[in-house]
Amino acid sequence: MRIYATLSRTEALGPYMRFALWVQGCKRDCAGCMSQDARSFDGGALVSVKALAEQIAKDAETEGITISGGEPFEQPFAVSLLIDSVRMVKDAGVIAYTGYTMAQLIELATTDRNVKRLLGKIDILIDGPYMEELNDGLSLRGSSNQVVHQLTDRYRDVKCFNKPERSVELHLLGKEIFLAGIPGRECLNQWKKRYFLK
Repeated sequence: MRIYATLSRTEALGPYMRFALWVQGCKRDCAGCMSQDARSFDGGALVSVKALAEQIAKDAETEGITISGGEPFEQPFAVSLLIDSVRMVKDAGVIAYTGYTMAQLIELATTDRNVKRLLGKIDILIDGPYMEELNDGLSLRGSSNQVVHQLTDRYRDVKCFNKPERSVELHLLGKEIFLAGIPGRECLNQWKKRYFLK
């Protein structure tokens, strides 16, 4: 599969300690996107699903996986295979972000069995394109048009979504500083000014 980045441990993208994966490739051009380098379908790196699954599964400290991008539903077969491979070893919860709406995915699933298969493996889906003008600062989603869909009961009693605060983390990946989490509008603007607009 083609990926943009991974973080072996983060607490900024869902409940508990999580492995975070950003897939590479997205057809959308959302104004204010914080992952612009993840859009190109030729960027990132090709990785072995088996090797990545082994990396995720061996860490007993992580409860689950958060998948973003890019767009996970541009690689539904590979992402689905990754989830299956991890779950053969550990009971991992899955949270996924997508620019598609749930209605669009349900429609796609009628003709694409890989989309249907991936939808069936996700515990929480945060759907819809990022809309900069609707960035209201609530936790774990970028803008108010996005909906948190509880697709299973796994996180039903966890109260971390749509709260009036956000958290972000800074990680050093090689020589790059990586921002993980859903930043507020001012935080995102400061981040872009400092690291991207020089």
